[in-house]
Amino acid sequence: TDGTIVPEFSVKMTDGRTIDYADFQGKVVMVTFWATWCPPCRQEMAQVQDGIIDRFAGRDFVFIPISIDEDPRAVTGFMNKNNYRFSSGLDAEKKVYGIFTTKYVPRNFIIGRDGKIAFHTVGYTSDEFEEMADRIDSMLE
Repeated sequence: TDGTIVPEFSVKMTDGRTIDYADFQGKVVMVTFWATWCPPCRQEMAQVQDGIIDRFAGRDFVFIPISIDEDPRAVTGFMNKNNYRFSSGLDAEKKVYGIFTTKYVPRNFIIGRDGKIAFHTVGYTSDEFEEMADRIDSMLE
């Protein structure tokens, strides 16, 4: 829930790296849970390169997408097929997902520089996505 301090977590990425949330302290962090089988997730993922990654490039911002798909090959194949230039976390056992929530994808959690969840969204609409990006923008000022 909003205002909760996010505990440390790490996640293995599709590019083989493991990223640790602890490395991003003092930054605004967006954690997105998604799945290849989820139509709204696919719509949202199509927007993140321009709408989030490129928009906030060079600022104190980190985007961490995390897939809850059971098969990592499905995630890698989906990302390659769509020519995504970013990697995704793999959370088949829903360990990281369970820290944040228990149901629904897509879920976006925006974590402030203080390490607390500032706000979160459930589902995807283009309006809500724009609003979320604007709120991130104001948190980075």
